[in-house]
Amino acid sequence: MNRNSNSYTVIYAAVLTAIVAVLLALAALGLKDQQKKNTDNEKKMQVLAAVASHLTQEPNLQNAGEIWASLNMDDNKFTVNGKGEVLDNVDPFEIDIKNQFSQGKVIADAQLPVFKANIDGKDYYILALFGNGLWDVISGYVSVEADGNTLAGATFDHKGETAGLGAKIKDDPAFAAQFAGKHIFRDGQFTSVAVLKKGKASEGDKVDAITGATMTSNGVSDMIKNSLEGYLPFLQSLQNK
Repeated sequence: MNRNSNSYTVIYAAVLTAIVAVLLALAALGLKDQQKKNTDNEKKMQVLAAVASHLTQEPNLQNAGEIWASLNMDDNKFTVNGKGEVLDNVDPFEIDIKNQFSQGKVIADAQLPVFKANIDGKDYYILALFGNGLWDVISGYVSVEADGNTLAGATFDHKGETAGLGAKIKDDPAFAAQFAGKHIFRDGQFTSVAVLKKGKASEGDKVDAITGATMTSNGVSDMIKNSLEGYLPFLQSLQNK
């Protein structure tokens, strides 16, 4: 075949494209298990971050799997519905939490993950959060003590909040640290935890809002309230034990 012909160029390009496609497919297949492991470790790290202050080491991508295993988390996770009932055969680790919410509200037939961690003889229940910030979705986890009322920790994430302002919900540890010790019920009534400017009154416990990020702070406040409303029957069942 004439190497200077148009047909040769087309065939050569087609063969080269096919070879590259096969190599890329093989590479993706070979990396699939590692990619799944990395994704799982990232989620484990996020869940564990809600109880980080009670752990002997800060969870990260490298040690999250080890900490998770040491706490026997795989055997102590479960899924509840809006009635607080445990759902059989629904792995909380595989739940797409975004699909359990609509416009920031828990859907009627939601499947909500619960991750139980026993640390130094104390039980902590880690619950998922999902809501809307200023520019995009925000999410996170809170840990609740065995009384079903006292927060033991919190961690937050975001898609696109403003760097140096709204992004502080993730980047500033001092913001999340405020939630430890706060209560989500007062006199038996669900009041959640409000994120408010200093000096503003609240019917329940509150933390200081991020200066210059009012909309994001409001989003976190709404996210916690709306998300925990879906867990109310489960939390009340803890209180009745």
